[in-house]
Amino acid sequence: MRRGFAVATVCVLGVAVLAACASAGTTPPGAAGGGAPAPGPTVAAGHQATVSYCNHQEARITEPATLHGPAPAAVYVHGGSWVSGDYDTGGFIIDSIGPALAARGIVVVSLDYRLGPRGHWPDQIVDVKCAIRYLRANARRFHIDPEEIGAWGQSAGGHLVALLGTAGPNAGWDLGPYRGESSRVEAVVDMAGPSDLLTMGDQGDAVLVAESFISLLGSVPSRQLGADLKKASPVTYIAPGDPPFLILDSNNDEIVYPQQSMELAWDLGVADVPHQMVTVFDGGHEFDTVGEVPSEAAVISLVVDFFVRTLGGDHTGGGGA
Repeated sequence: MRRGFAVATVCVLGVAVLAACASAGTTPPGAAGGGAPAPGPTVAAGHQATVSYCNHQEARITEPATLHGPAPAAVYVHGGSWVSGDYDTGGFIIDSIGPALAARGIVVVSLDYRLGPRGHWPDQIVDVKCAIRYLRANARRFHIDPEEIGAWGQSAGGHLVALLGTAGPNAGWDLGPYRGESSRVEAVVDMAGPSDLLTMGDQGDAVLVAESFISLLGSVPSRQLGADLKKASPVTYIAPGDPPFLILDSNNDEIVYPQQSMELAWDLGVADVPHQMVTVFDGGHEFDTVGEVPSEAAVISLVVDFFVRTLGGDHTGGGGA
């Protein structure tokens, strides 16, 4: 369900590169694609649990202190150029945004996923999609409303959550267990994620990020590279009916150029997909620079308020982020 989110329009085209990551799940006996461990434990209000799901990956699940029936869930996907990081990395983007979401009655899920260079593309997005299906299959255990799942991520994580929002089953990444469940999400927060891998940067740190993704593809003939990059790009799949997006970029990001966010916002607007784009001035790639505008605290509020608005409201009966 989508509530109270207006369409924002942006009109500049983009250029840049990304860094992303994904996650996988565990199959209960009898689930499609079985052979995985038993389902995770039921998690009590105010508690945390680490569960194993697809492809031997792990996720940390944090329940809000108060539960009044099934609650919305927000899923965090970390960055790290698709080759580093885990469900605990990302600075305030997980350490502050996660608790603020839980304080508003939202179940918070933070994912691991297979990393390069050992994990080749599309292992990363296969894992992240499997994680969403795992959560739906185990929604009652985790007090999750299966119709109200959102996702947020930064850098490579932003790329992956944008694909959750745009790429459906026809992309071919819904592999593994829980195939009776949907990997669709109802809201996306993309923080400095690459959106068009064909327009990656050609200078500085952006080149390194581009090379990091290309290395995930393995040995690919040069004539095939463009098609593979297009297939891995969130903008390729944008269509009317996609979930609402909150897009954050920084005007001085030299790792994922802000033009990537501009292109994503433009294409969402053309498809009449509800979206809002916020530029953080002097925020760098990680939005944690002293003096940035809006401030780190304001960024936290933007993300939390977006999820509360789009995933069904404040389940605690009030309170700010």
